[in-house]
Amino acid sequence: MRYKGVIIPVICAFLAMETLVWGCVSPAQEQVIKGDSFLKQEQWDEAIAAYTQAIELDPKLNVAELNPKLAIAYTERGYACNSKGEPDKAIADFTRAIELDPKHAAAYNYRGFTNGVMGYYDKAIADFTRAIELDPEFTLVYYNRGYVYNSQGEPDKAIADFTRAIELDPKHALAYNNRGSIYIDKGEYDKAIADYTRLIEINPKLAVAFYNRGNAYDKKGETGKAEADFKKAKELAYIVNP
Repeated sequence: MRYKGVIIPVICAFLAMETLVWGCVSPAQEQVIKGDSFLKQEQWDEAIAAYTQAIELDPKLNVAELNPKLAIAYTERGYACNSKGEPDKAIADFTRAIELDPKHAAAYNYRGFTNGVMGYYDKAIADFTRAIELDPEFTLVYYNRGYVYNSQGEPDKAIADFTRAIELDPKHALAYNNRGSIYIDKGEYDKAIADYTRLIEINPKLAVAFYNRGNAYDKKGETGKAEADFKKAKELAYIVNP
């Protein structure tokens, strides 16, 4: 019996946005705060409308003093556009945020994620690499870049990035899972089993971890252990197809 390992893609690669703290609140800033509130409620149309109005009220957004804070308005509007399936608009807003604040690592990460989803892998890697240069301990960026490297057929670079993500966050479940799947593809089954075992320790109810570890055991020829893991995966409602 042969099974294919399951790589878990980034479903949502966005972190919680920075909290905006204003002194004297202008009409434009009021709209940014409203947009932030709508965003937290996942009311995307309302969020986009509020951020758009903020930009219309003050196109320069007091760039001399407030660039680092007000770049967030473009970043959050880009996040909202991305969530609505409008990646081109999202990229435009992330790019504007970067223009306003060239050290905004999160905007590079979000734009990189969007480029990756669109299949622009070279652009995605460039954005993730710049985000890492700005914030070398930005765990999520290592995971995202590793995922894109693997999609590009560069598994060793992917392993290096997943490993760094795990170093920064020893409980990074997705990094363990995806690194384990690459190890299976490379025939390094003991390393894969070690990753999935650690993943199961982190989350004993994660069915895909049992499935993937079963796959590694199966390829290693340890049929009994493989069947036990496949059985556990089914008990946890994971659908296993022969």
